[in-house]
Amino acid sequence: MEDGKTVDVFPCALVFIDVQAAGSPNLKSKNPLSYVRQAICLNKSLLHAGLPRLNIFTNVSAAVLSQLSDTPAPERPIVHRLDTMMEVPKRARFYAAHFKLDLLAQATELLEINSLLLLLDTDMVAFRKLDDNMLRRCRTAGVGVFDISDQVFPAYGSERVIGDLETVAGRQLANPRWYGGEFLLATKDFLHRLVPRARQLYETYVREIGHLDHQGDEIFISAALNTLADEGQHIVEVGAYQAVGRHWSGNTHRDLRWFRGCCFLHLSGAKTLFETESRLPGFDRRRFWRKVVTAHLIGRLHFAAKHYLKR
Repeated sequence: MEDGKTVDVFPCALVFIDVQAAGSPNLKSKNPLSYVRQAICLNKSLLHAGLPRLNIFTNVSAAVLSQLSDTPAPERPIVHRLDTMMEVPKRARFYAAHFKLDLLAQATELLEINSLLLLLDTDMVAFRKLDDNMLRRCRTAGVGVFDISDQVFPAYGSERVIGDLETVAGRQLANPRWYGGEFLLATKDFLHRLVPRARQLYETYVREIGHLDHQGDEIFISAALNTLADEGQHIVEVGAYQAVGRHWSGNTHRDLRWFRGCCFLHLSGAKTLFETESRLPGFDRRRFWRKVVTAHLIGRLHFAAKHYLKR
């Protein structure tokens, strides 16, 4: 284990907008700038938690900057024009998320040698700083990821999920795992291994996309991580440290109180909550958590009503 010095992180998020392409199935808003508002909320929460400003990588720099015009310069996210190299099928589900691979390639060259890139989705908030001990472990290993196999395997069937992973990987995997795309910690050296491997497997993914149950960045990034693990790469699982939690309103797969202890909270099904919060002064963790609890209770009522009507 390395010394006790604090590990610096470089927070990044993708804002990719293409109104001609398939949107995220989880986005209910008709406003394409919803992702910008989400990123503004994420940035506010990062600063409130004592973390660095967010780095937004985007194909619509002017639109992002226009949304930031009222934000004081020291509190603004840092906006980077995304250099895109990928060719993504327009009708692919989670179309925009595929370009996270281009973000990783570009951000790698901006990363300090002893820092960790922190890739985040925009529909997240930071509640507190990440655990220093976990960060040091991630820096030593080279990578920390969010293993959500316990959510994905039961939901879709382990055989189907593993089948998709091994199709994209082009090989049998020793211990197939599914990693969430909303959280990745990685060193510069590791990214120099991950990005080329993911680009290689992305070609297989596009070729086989019509035969896959799953689409989006998670499958080819997960396949790349699995192949590197099979070759001896150590991977730190950050969910065990409560670095991040993925919560769906009304879902009871884990006690709601567990999520309150997470450093980052990911709410894929509550994107309008972030848009509203982004327009309020500052970021208030208690205020935001109350909204999460309210949305959860409403979700439980909807679930109960649907279950009753099916009887």
